Amino acid sequence: MINPTITFDPKEILGKLSNLGQVQLPSAAATALNLTVYAMRKSIQDAALVTFNEVVPFTLASFLYQKGSPANLEAVVYIRPDAPKGNAPSSYLAPHIYGGLAYRTRFAKALGRERDPSPLGGGGPILAPNRVMAPTQSPQGVRFTNKGRMSPGQYEQIISYLANTDSTRTAATGRKRAASVGVRYFYMNQAMVDERRNLRSSKPGIFMAKGRRLMRVMTEINTPSFGAKFKFFDIGIATANSEFPKILMQQKFL
Repeated sequence: MINPTITFDPKEILGKLSNLGQVQLPSAAATALNLTVYAMRKSIQDAALVTFNEVVPFTLASFLYQKGSPANLEAVVYIRPDAPKGNAPSSYLAPHIYGGLAYRTRFAKALGRERDPSPLGGGGPILAPNRVMAPTQSPQGVRFTNKGRMSPGQYEQIISYLANTDSTRTAATGRKRAASVGVRYFYMNQAMVDERRNLRSSKPGIFMAKGRRLMRVMTEINTPSFGAKFKFFDIGIATANSEFPKILMQQKFL
C-alpha cells in the first residue's frame, strides 16, 4: 500500500479562521485527502500505461483507494490483493515494483504439481520451481486474444489435458473422447526433445497434436527477473505531496 505522510501546520491555518471555519477544517481536509488519493490513483494508472508494453483493463482497474473521513484523516492507495479467477495483481506487479523473479502464475503452479508422465522425466514435476512456460509467437497452434496473448481458454485446456493423461480425455471439456475433437496436448522434457532432430527448438515445452501435425505452443525457459521499473511508491508520494496542499487551499472556510 501507499501510505504517504502529508503534514501541515493546523495552528497556522486555524489562526486565520473564524470559529466556524475551525470546525469545518476536518471536513475540508477529508475532502482534500480524498481528492488527492483519486489523483494518486490516476497518476499510477498513467505511469503503468507508459511503463509496460501492454496493460490489460483488469490491471488498470486494480489500482484502488480507500477514502478518509473527518474523523479519520487517513487514506490509502493500494493494488488489489486478490482475483476471483486468476492471479492477484498485487502479486504479479510486485517484481516490477521491488525487482526480482517474475511472479509464479496459477498456470505455472499447476504444472509444478503435475508429474511428468514420461519415464525419461525421472518422476519429477512437469515444471521445476525455477522454470516457466512461455507461449510461442507462432500463429500455429496458439489462440491469441486481441492483446496478442494466449487465450485463457487455451491455458485451461492445456492444464485439463495434462492433468488427465488418459487418452479418452479431451482438452476441451475433460469428458468427451479426444477423437471427437482431434486435439491433444503433451509435454516434452529435455530428454524427449534431444531424441527428436526435426524440432526447430531444442528446448523442452508443451506441444499440440492435431491429426498428424505437431505444433509447439509453449517453450520452457528459466524464470525471468525484472528490475524495479514501476515506481509505484515514488509516483504516489510525489502526487500526494504536490496535490494535497493545493487542493486543501482551494477549500472554502468561513
